[in-house]
Amino acid sequence: MILTGTIESSRANRNHRVLPNGAGFWRSELITVEDGPQVFLVEQEPHTVVLPHFHLQDEFQVIVGGDGTLGRQPVRPITVHYASRHTGYGPIAAGKDGVAYMTLRAKLDLGAHWLPESRHRMENLPKRSLHGKSFDVSNDAALRSRAESSLDALIAPQADGVAAWLVRTPPGEPVDAPAQKGVRFYVVVAGEMRLTGERLVRGAATFVSAEREFAATAGDAGLEVLILQFAGL
Repeated sequence: MILTGTIESSRANRNHRVLPNGAGFWRSELITVEDGPQVFLVEQEPHTVVLPHFHLQDEFQVIVGGDGTLGRQPVRPITVHYASRHTGYGPIAAGKDGVAYMTLRAKLDLGAHWLPESRHRMENLPKRSLHGKSFDVSNDAALRSRAESSLDALIAPQADGVAAWLVRTPPGEPVDAPAQKGVRFYVVVAGEMRLTGERLVRGAATFVSAEREFAATAGDAGLEVLILQFAGL
């Protein structure tokens, strides 16, 4: 299965929500499949705090706007974070301009379990919270002039296959991705990715199930794309 969602198409369902502690945010759904993949964008309002919590599914988060802190870690565009299911993380504190982040899960999750109130619901599973190094995307001139592909590990591959990479691809060239060991998301962070006739720009997310082959190329503007890989089955 290959599914794609874009920021542009999600604007139609963008809605405002308020958490129990009063923190406000806007949420836009890019991909929602019952018992399948889930991608959404959160635009957290300035100086608000999402309190510590956990989820029942593994997830990646990608900081795409603003700044703030996740736990004790400063975050800014572009930063990748991974949390395994039943692992507590947070708080997420937004800076003066707010903070925006994409959440990506291989399986749908129905919401946060707040800590410490819901600690009794947390299963005794291995806990894992992984922070990738932050990076700046290239400007338009650098994207167009790139002559060679490069691959950077933002979260080094784990024993079970969890990993995050940044791939930089010259205009018109195929995306040179590591061998796939689990379900993946490809998230465009700069330039353009071409996939079966679609032209995907910044913020587009593509889900690729483990059994599917994936072939994409950079557009004329060049491409920088994240590869977010979940544990192999």
